[in-house]
Amino acid sequence: MARRLITLTAALLGFAGTILAQETAAPRPSADQDAPRPFRVSVDVVAVDVQVIDRSGRPVPNLGPERFSVTINGRRRRVVSAERIGVDGVDKGVVTSSGPSVASTGRVIVLAVDCVSFDATASRGVIQAARQFVQQLLPEDFIGLSAYPNGARVDPTRDHGAVLRALDTVIGQRDLAELGQFHVRPSEIIDITRELTRGGGPTVEAVSARECGGNPPDPFCRQRLITDVTGTALYYEGQGTASLGMLRSLVSAMAGMTGRKTLVLISGGMIASDSPGGRPDLSELGMRVGRDAALANTAIYTLFVDSSFIDRFSAQTRGGDKSLDNWNRDSALLGRWLEQFSGAAGGALFNVQVGNAEAALSRIQTELSSYYLLGVEPGDEDRDGRTHEITVKTNQPNVTIRGRRWVMVPKRTAPGSTAAAAPKAPEPTPPTPAAPPAPVRRVVSPEVQAIADSYDRGNYDSVQKTLAQSKDLSNIIREFRMSDSPWPNDPRRTAVFALELALAGLRSDNGYARDEGGRLLGEYHTRVRRPEGADAFECMWFLTEAAALEGLFMPESAILFIPRALQRCPTTARLHLAHAFVSEQQWLRGGLTPAQELEVVRRYEEAMKFPETEPEARVRAARFLYGLGNFDRALEVLNGATRPPTDPEIKYFIELVRGQILRARGRPDEAAAAFRAALDAWPAAQSARVALMALLLNRGKHQEAAALADAALTASENEFDPWWTYWLGDFRGYPVILDKLRELGR
Repeated sequence: MARRLITLTAALLGFAGTILAQETAAPRPSADQDAPRPFRVSVDVVAVDVQVIDRSGRPVPNLGPERFSVTINGRRRRVVSAERIGVDGVDKGVVTSSGPSVASTGRVIVLAVDCVSFDATASRGVIQAARQFVQQLLPEDFIGLSAYPNGARVDPTRDHGAVLRALDTVIGQRDLAELGQFHVRPSEIIDITRELTRGGGPTVEAVSARECGGNPPDPFCRQRLITDVTGTALYYEGQGTASLGMLRSLVSAMAGMTGRKTLVLISGGMIASDSPGGRPDLSELGMRVGRDAALANTAIYTLFVDSSFIDRFSAQTRGGDKSLDNWNRDSALLGRWLEQFSGAAGGALFNVQVGNAEAALSRIQTELSSYYLLGVEPGDEDRDGRTHEITVKTNQPNVTIRGRRWVMVPKRTAPGSTAAAAPKAPEPTPPTPAAPPAPVRRVVSPEVQAIADSYDRGNYDSVQKTLAQSKDLSNIIREFRMSDSPWPNDPRRTAVFALELALAGLRSDNGYARDEGGRLLGEYHTRVRRPEGADAFECMWFLTEAAALEGLFMPESAILFIPRALQRCPTTARLHLAHAFVSEQQWLRGGLTPAQELEVVRRYEEAMKFPETEPEARVRAARFLYGLGNFDRALEVLNGATRPPTDPEIKYFIELVRGQILRARGRPDEAAAAFRAALDAWPAAQSARVALMALLLNRGKHQEAAALADAALTASENEFDPWWTYWLGDFRGYPVILDKLRELGR
């Protein structure tokens, strides 16, 4: 009887492959024998790539299919083939005995740098290490670059010099300003926010005692601490969401490239809660990135450059707990979300200190030199065209397997369809460009699209009314955050819309909507930055944000954003004024320490240096000093103006505050003259009219006081007194500011 030989070959180039089992020709039979007809047997398999490395990171050769075991959704599946593809680190360019060489086809590697996780100083060492990594690649390798949020981008190319030149433009964009007025460690932020859901706890009390002093601590300070920590957690959530969102977009772009890809991410980390109920809560965003990468056949190697030790003892950290207690936990928190998606995507996380990244990148280089392509036969229940959890193990001792945790199993090949041909090594042609298209899965919800359409038509009042009346505002904001933009090719318009959506959430009486608004604000505070420096649009976006937060009387939130905006836009005069004013709003909330009160005055003095804001900065500084009881200094500041104001509202403020100070100094005649001057500047102003009336009554001038009282009683309800909006800062000009931003965003 004829001997039949069946050979199996796995398809190398797809996300899923088909094994073709074909009978080879048997020895020619004798004439009196019936010649058997050849037959074909096809077996659908999924192609699963894994790396098997030893303790030093070197790939392990010569492993057959019997060395591997695979489960899909926990059920054991047969491994029908195992083919090693690549080159050993020593024998570069030598084709392995089991498969084609990557030296002849080139690997596809994209280098990603999370710029907002590094400051400018730390990024220098990071970029130098990245340059060495690129210089050590094989000439045949394709290398791309994505420095996000808005840095250099180079599609995968064999022109390594282009990537090296682009790396020279990448700089860290991490905020150096401290978050809030208190000095709270990452682990303390998480523990405090968790305890607040239960009404309090030991961490709240311990940090309150440390930061506020006293026994018991000052209740006003304690409340500011709690508000500060809550706002800081929201800010971190927004920033983390921005980083993960941009990483997901990059992974989605890589899904369009053929073959196996590798993303090497360099990051300084981002705080994420490690306990239920704690914040910042990035939920499962990290796992989603890992899953997306696995389905895009992209392994993620992450280099976590940990600067937590240096940060704790840096000059910027002026106070707080500088002990080494819980340092390991603080460091782990920064890398937690990185570890989540690196493992899920079949890569690994390497934790290094600042200035010591070369060795880790060299190891990544070694690990990437080869991988195994396994042909795995799925079960009938797996063949549904959906994603499934997959686990790969080996009985080879003392090795580590790196492989993705998710696989998409196609539906069974239809009867009569043509089986896949035997695979060939990939042609050395450029991969699909890595410019990030909109992720297919992230569609814009109908609710968000309807609001965006109205916004496009310029129906801004209608949009604001819709948001204010919505009973589902938190979900609308969340859907916008998790979906693609209604304007995927217009980031400026998206940023303006996001700002207005976030502010609507912050204005809401619904706590969930306020939380979502805070996250969205933190996210786009990061997204609007330009790597080459702030432009007019970015600075106007920050100014609009500040004016709105002043008007909402949310100083604890504003103080998180405005100092960072000033780092980007140091010559924007009104941002300096806003920084001083929200600090004064904090004082109105419950007082500041003497040192913090001096800081408010100093910030007003910074705003006085700009001609545009000098008059308003002087009157606000004088009014603040008046509130502190420092009347002589207040009058000195008010009288030190180098130019007269042109804004009638500021003229009114100056004379009204002058009158208040002079009255307190016991100079009633001069005070009365100042109040009259205020009325000349703004005739319908009730505050100046009532102040003058009270002063005249105290001096016995009842007839003149009665005339003023009659005027106050008969005044029209439509008369506007600017003093009513004095404590809302720049919000008095918010409509004009917002219109300018909308114009820049078109």
